[in-house]
Amino acid sequence: MDPIAVSPWRAELLTPRQNKELEATEERKRKAKQLEMQRKESARSGRPAAPRTPVYPTYTPPSQPAASAYDSYEAEKNKTFNKPSTLKAKGMQLGKKSKTTDIFEKVRGDLGAGADDAPLITPTPAAAAEPESRISTTLDRDAIHVTIAETISAKLSREGAVNSIAINGDLTLRVSDPSLTKIKLGLHAIPSHGAQFRPHPNVDRNLFNSSKVLQMSNAARGFPVNQGVGLLRWRASPKADDASACPITFTVWINKDSDKYNITVEYELTGGDALRDVGVIIPYQGSEPVVSSFDASYEVSGDTLEWNIGSVDDENPSGSFEFEAESNDENDFFPMTIRFNKTTPFVDVDVTSVSLIEENEEVTFSKDVKSAADNYLVE
Repeated sequence: MDPIAVSPWRAELLTPRQNKELEATEERKRKAKQLEMQRKESARSGRPAAPRTPVYPTYTPPSQPAASAYDSYEAEKNKTFNKPSTLKAKGMQLGKKSKTTDIFEKVRGDLGAGADDAPLITPTPAAAAEPESRISTTLDRDAIHVTIAETISAKLSREGAVNSIAINGDLTLRVSDPSLTKIKLGLHAIPSHGAQFRPHPNVDRNLFNSSKVLQMSNAARGFPVNQGVGLLRWRASPKADDASACPITFTVWINKDSDKYNITVEYELTGGDALRDVGVIIPYQGSEPVVSSFDASYEVSGDTLEWNIGSVDDENPSGSFEFEAESNDENDFFPMTIRFNKTTPFVDVDVTSVSLIEENEEVTFSKDVKSAADNYLVE
C-alpha cells in the first residue's frame, strides 16, 4: 500500500475535522517529499536549492491570511542584522527561492564586525522647533512677563492728618524664551508726586532718560532667560500736608465713659483711584469689643477686631465703624493697621510696548500690577 494512502475503513471512523487534519498532514508529507526530491535534483545539477520548509504535525485552517511580502522581508531583515543598509528592499515572492539571508550575510561581511553592535536606527539630534509665532499668548504668558510692584507706606494721625507717606516701586522683567531676550520696553513714566526713577546699571540710562525706553546697554547681550530681572526702581515722598497724595485717610473719634471707650472710625477716599480689599485691623485688650454700628462686615479674632470694608471708590467713598470696649488706656486700640490694594500704581508708570531690537518688531507680553499698602498705620 502507498504510504500516503488512507484506509477507507479508517476514514469512515473519523470525524470531518479529523479527516481534514489527516488530509492536511498527508498533503504536507507529500510536498515535503517533493521538495526533498527537488533539492537532490538541484544538488546534482549544481544549482542552489530552495530552503527546506519545516513540517509541523498540526492543522492550519486554509482561510488564515498569509503575511504580506513586505512585512516578511522586514521581519527577516530585523532578525538578521542590526544596521540600516542602502540596498533597495524587494518583497519576497511566494513560490520562489529566497536569497534574503545570503544578501544580508554578504552586507554584514562588508560592514565589518561592528555591524552587530550598531544601533538599528542611527540617532539624529532633534532639530530645534521653529517657533510658530513670536507673539506670546495667555497659555505661555511667561514668555515675556512684566511685573510692576509697588508698596505704599504711611503714618496717619488720629485726627486725619498725614504725618508721612512713602511709595516704593520696581519694574521686573522675566523672559522664558531664548529667542526673545534681545528686546526693548517702551514706557509711560511720569514722575508724579515727585517720584525719582533709577534704572538698573546694566540698562541704557541715556536711552531711558531721553526716550523712556528700557533695554540692555549692550544690546547684543540680551536679557537673562528664566530669571526675574529688576530694570527700574522709583521712590516718591509726597508732602505730608498734601492730603490728596494719600489714597485713603482715617479719622478716629474717641469718647470715654467711665471704664469704657466709645470709638468711631471714619474713612474717606482722598487719592482718587479706586481701592480694593480695604480693611482696618484694630487691636484691643481686655474684654471683647461690642460693635454698635458698622459699614460692610467685621470679625473678632484673638486680640484684634477686623473691619472688612471691601471696595472704596466713587460709589462708596466714605463710611464709618463704631464699637465699645473696656480699657484703661485709649492707646490699647492703636496703632490701627490699614490694608488695601490698587489696580494701578500710585506713581504713573506703565509698560506700553515690547519690541525685538534687531527686527524692530513689536511682540505681545503679559503684565501684573501689584500696588498695596504696607505699614500703613493710624497711630
